[in-house]
Amino acid sequence: MKNASYYIRHRQQLLNQPLLHWPGLGGWAFYFLLKVVLAYLDMMRIDVLLNLALVALLVVPLRWPLMRVIRQVMMIPIALALAYAESYLPPFARLLDQWSQVTAFSWQYIFELLGRVVQLEYVAALVIGWIMYLYLARALRMTVVSILALLSVLWWAPQAAHQDAELVLADVPSKIVEGTTRPTTADEYLSAFYNEQAQLLLQPERGLQPQLDILIVNICSLSWDDLEVSGLQQHPLFAASHVVLEQFNSASSYSGPAALRVLQASCGHRPHDALFAATPQCAIPQQLAAFGFESQLLLNHNGDYDNFAEQLLQYGGFSERNRNDLSSVPIAMTGFDGQPIYDDYAVLQQWLNNTSSARRFGFYNSTSLHDGNILPDFAGNSVESFDRRGEQLLNSLLQLYRDIEQSGRNVLVVIVPEHGAGLRGDRMQLTGLREIPSPALTHVPVWMRLFGEGVNEQTIRPIRIDRNTGPSAIAAAIYTVLNQRPFSGGEYDPEALADALPVTPWMAENKDVKVMQFNQQYLLKLREQNWMRYPGL
Repeated sequence: MKNASYYIRHRQQLLNQPLLHWPGLGGWAFYFLLKVVLAYLDMMRIDVLLNLALVALLVVPLRWPLMRVIRQVMMIPIALALAYAESYLPPFARLLDQWSQVTAFSWQYIFELLGRVVQLEYVAALVIGWIMYLYLARALRMTVVSILALLSVLWWAPQAAHQDAELVLADVPSKIVEGTTRPTTADEYLSAFYNEQAQLLLQPERGLQPQLDILIVNICSLSWDDLEVSGLQQHPLFAASHVVLEQFNSASSYSGPAALRVLQASCGHRPHDALFAATPQCAIPQQLAAFGFESQLLLNHNGDYDNFAEQLLQYGGFSERNRNDLSSVPIAMTGFDGQPIYDDYAVLQQWLNNTSSARRFGFYNSTSLHDGNILPDFAGNSVESFDRRGEQLLNSLLQLYRDIEQSGRNVLVVIVPEHGAGLRGDRMQLTGLREIPSPALTHVPVWMRLFGEGVNEQTIRPIRIDRNTGPSAIAAAIYTVLNQRPFSGGEYDPEALADALPVTPWMAENKDVKVMQFNQQYLLKLREQNWMRYPGL
């Protein structure tokens, strides 16, 4: 048995040893260097102080081997969490909020999304980077190199251009609210914008007896950027329309909020959460009901995903009894959630062929262009089939124009997409993702045309409007046409309609995410973080 003198001598030997050897970062250096490379490519914002703190935790000497193992294990989730927080990905809480929607995706769509995340070129670049790191580690102290690389981010990485976006606003006078102190920060500008929009209330003139039907076609996943990518920006539908809005901002990149913004457009742009409250004075269907219009909600899908149909019924001003019946409509494709999507043209024909004598307001929502949809006779993925699906839908709408014209009925058609498909993606979002309402997603085309015997097509010159407009322009266009009384003694004037559309500063938002245009740049705010220049462009 060892006596006390042994332990005393052993303790003295430990105390007489020099300080423990300070280890290097080892393979962790590659982690830090990889993040620095991403920062220089403007694909990540690095918090230098937190990264240096992580370096310190990794290199501080530990006497016992078990403690070093525990440290390595503990550092892995910490490092992953830090990298996620520094990325341009949405807050992790938002992913948890969306989990129920993700679980509704079909397996085919999940595999398609995984294929976009794990791309061969990214894997190849990572392998090449690791090999280069191992080679350089034989000649250089990579711990020192990674620390110097982290410090360099403070001065040379592009991320510095995204910081302190508040300062950019101080030099630019605001034109949002006349007669008030001009905003000098992004938050002040946003507050002024909300205050201005809260004063907006659009409604038709009293005493109208409209002699026409109104149809809004609300398309999921079609933006100007998508039209350009798919080569559809010159589709004949443009030339066949009376008015085209070229700078329309749908103001949301998710279907439910985007559709509600159109249906509640009479009250201007309101904060995201305010959309989910019953506001009859804002709802176009309920406003039109006062003039004898019977409203109908038309879908080419079951509306179950994300409670879409329920949201429109509850907050959009519709009644359950006025939903369309899809039992006799042919199925065109399978949706991203595995549910059937019905033929657009057949649903629209069903509405047009209704012989009801009542004046009708129809709101048709189509998900034919949604990411992840599967065409029955197409072997590629949904991105590859977008061109085909897009052309089919636009052709169906053009045929609807012809059918209405041949029918001789008085109909105002407004075609307004919810948001884009995100076919290109950007630094913040992969192809098809829509968490951030970027300009590529919310900058959508809008087509308008009035049909009827009193409309003189020979004198109408198609108008393309290039000033900033938003959902309030939809309500303004509808009510302007009603006020012109084109089929009851008045005259339809597309130029007067164009002049009546309100200018709306560019502001888009989803829950906890805002994108705002100011001084020819786009600013981004994630939850309670500071504003920054949108890095995805």
